[in-house]
Amino acid sequence: MSDVLLRDRRGLLGLIFSVIAIFFAGFYLYAAGPAYFGRIGVGTFRGLFLLLAITMVFMIYPFGRRSNMRRPTVIDLVLIAMTIVSFGYFVVEFNSLVHRTGFYTDMDLYMALMATIVSIEATRRVMGTMLPVVAIIFLLYAVHGNMLPENISHRGYPWGRVLTDMFTQEGMFGLVLNVTAQYVVLFVVFGALMNRFGAGDFFVRLPFALTAGYRGGPAKASVLGSGMMGMISGSATANTVATGTFTIPLMIKAGYKRHVAGAIEPAASTGGMFMPPIMGAAVFIMAEMIQMPYTEIMIAALVPAILYFFSVAAVAHFEAARENIPILPKEDREDAWQIFKQGWYYLLPIGFVIYLMLSGTSPSRAVYYSIFLFIGVAMLARLILKSPDESYFSVFKRSFIDLLKGLEEGAVNSLVISAVVGTVGVILGVVFLTGLGFIFTSSVMQFTFGLLPLGIVLALVSSYILGMGMTVTSAYILMAILVAPGLEVMGISALAAHMIVFWYSQSSNISPPVCMAAFAGASIARANPMRTGFTALKFSIFLFIIPVLFVYTPILMPEGLTFGAVQAMVTSFIAVGATAAAVSNFMLVRTTLFERVTLVLGAVVLLFPQLLLNVAGLALLVLVYVLQSRRKPGDGAPPVRTVPQTAGDTA
Repeated sequence: MSDVLLRDRRGLLGLIFSVIAIFFAGFYLYAAGPAYFGRIGVGTFRGLFLLLAITMVFMIYPFGRRSNMRRPTVIDLVLIAMTIVSFGYFVVEFNSLVHRTGFYTDMDLYMALMATIVSIEATRRVMGTMLPVVAIIFLLYAVHGNMLPENISHRGYPWGRVLTDMFTQEGMFGLVLNVTAQYVVLFVVFGALMNRFGAGDFFVRLPFALTAGYRGGPAKASVLGSGMMGMISGSATANTVATGTFTIPLMIKAGYKRHVAGAIEPAASTGGMFMPPIMGAAVFIMAEMIQMPYTEIMIAALVPAILYFFSVAAVAHFEAARENIPILPKEDREDAWQIFKQGWYYLLPIGFVIYLMLSGTSPSRAVYYSIFLFIGVAMLARLILKSPDESYFSVFKRSFIDLLKGLEEGAVNSLVISAVVGTVGVILGVVFLTGLGFIFTSSVMQFTFGLLPLGIVLALVSSYILGMGMTVTSAYILMAILVAPGLEVMGISALAAHMIVFWYSQSSNISPPVCMAAFAGASIARANPMRTGFTALKFSIFLFIIPVLFVYTPILMPEGLTFGAVQAMVTSFIAVGATAAAVSNFMLVRTTLFERVTLVLGAVVLLFPQLLLNVAGLALLVLVYVLQSRRKPGDGAPPVRTVPQTAGDTA
């Protein structure tokens, strides 16, 4: 994934960019609401999205590290012109393009070529070379498929047919773009506005105040805060930076080693991608792919998300107990009730958007109303809480500036996904054109011999490899069209298959060698990045275990909240605690090898929702508890940490 710096947006460039970004966010916000001034046509809705998003990319993402960082270059201006011309052509000629589907003019071909070039280049600038290379390979496959071995070959298509097919709603203007424009951008803007009006600070300070009186309080605050931020963020790396700036220094001060503090935050922030109501861009795409209401996915995903956060908190707790990290002194704690009274209204729009979606309102319309509710509530709160020396005009002026800045930040934050939808659309277009999805499903069945456990392992390995060079959303989409159908053929539901590849696609956040969220945490903690990454992997161990539960237990509630589903939930939480103790090498005291093995065995047995197995698993855990309680508390524990870690701990 690209780590290139953005251009300086001050001066004329910044002004022009701000106008485009605010218009972009405002336009798609308007499109989600009632048609006060008329309904927006499909061609305008989809074509304008790529026109504006890719133009913004070329304005602020430089061609390379040595490019001018103050203003766009000639190359950028040429690409911007190509973007405006090609996607503007789609907007203006949309009806004609639809009417002559399957037949194309020379002008159609030229516009399609330009659109493909700028889409792939925009993707390269935002997230690196891997996805553009994959897209080019797919295009070559579409043209030269007749030259390949029989089991993956097809008849091949001329370049004109391939490129113009990509310039349709079956290609770059298809499902991924539509979902991103309808849902994803709105939720990103929602999160940016809430953060701009102070919700981010509230969602960090409140969890810290609630957990400060417990062992490992800062780490538990990190987990709880990441869960709350995840409800409005939908980005693990952004969540790590926003929450970790506050929690990581506190964890280090409390006594956690630097690389451990830097690892806990990204491990917890990864869970934000699973936490309703926003979760991540991929879930909206999932809803469209499997034709399931987003609210049903949201309900099914809730317990696994809470289970994941609990797993990170449990490992952090045992880590604190093993290292004998003290409880934060009372004088250093904030009053949770006071913080809640100051910012309780930040919870209203989140509760409101969930209520609307559960009552049947579409996600886009739900977030539309929630945004306006939040703006109104935030304005009212500022007026009520304003200082005596601040005028009402000043409050309105400050709020209006924050509104515009929030819209702009939302547009900028959405570019990470918006800039890749055209390229992903090209890949999907090739899959539909050539029948590659069916070919790949057959290959998956042959490679795994039709065995579901091997299919799950294949999903994990494939997601891990793709995650080294793609955003998690891009990795999920490829896995969803190439691997998930194979898992479905093996006999599991579409929801379970897509949830498996969705969860595994998040592994790139915390899995070395490429783990952007962990690297962000290491940067804040001033710790060794790779050591932090491997430690984050330990804290995120259940990221790889929970997807297995989607297949072998009813934890996704396929038949509702049955006794079996409740049993699976309860035993899974107990298994998480046992696994956390085994991973941390500590329960009541340090564990022996026999105790660790027994804990793992008990946890594994508990994960299967069968009464006799569950009883046996609980018996194993009780055995370990009895053995531990007979030893002297604190055996093998280090002395209590009373001073912060020094810079020398970064190695």
